[in-house]
Amino acid sequence: MNRVSTWLVLLGAALVLGVANYTIWQRQQVVDSGRPVLLELRPVDPRSLIQGDFMALAYADSVFPPAATRSELPQRGSFIILLDADNVATFARLDDGGSLGPAEARIKYKLVDRFGGIRLGAESFFFEEGQAERFASAEYGVLHVDASGNSVLVGLADEGGNPIESPPADPND
Repeated sequence: MNRVSTWLVLLGAALVLGVANYTIWQRQQVVDSGRPVLLELRPVDPRSLIQGDFMALAYADSVFPPAATRSELPQRGSFIILLDADNVATFARLDDGGSLGPAEARIKYKLVDRFGGIRLGAESFFFEEGQAERFASAEYGVLHVDASGNSVLVGLADEGGNPIESPPADPND
């Protein structure tokens, strides 16, 4: 390989690493400064033989805009959720760009099909092998949401809104 090729490979690798690290940094900012929000879940099978133990998350209909209006939504956008005293979210209204009330938060979405399927970017939660029973009782997905509507899934919670924790790792393993 000549010098130009070597420099191009190094430049490409530096660019890929830079973009990846910037994305990680952005997500960490949402986790650190975002508002905790609980989104109610619908039951889904928590196992995958190929990917290991994880829970595919399906959020309750009360989180999303009414099904009848979804066909009119843009491919990407945001809507407003209303948070109760326990930070449990329900759909409030479509985002018109206006200011938010104290119990409201903006959350970004993406339409995934012509039937009105909506993704929030947090549709699966991976956990340590053998912990499926512990997480099967999850009633809420715990997301941190920033002021712009970016969200990061940080955990799962039980019916009381309490975080479901993995047990500490056994140092003998």
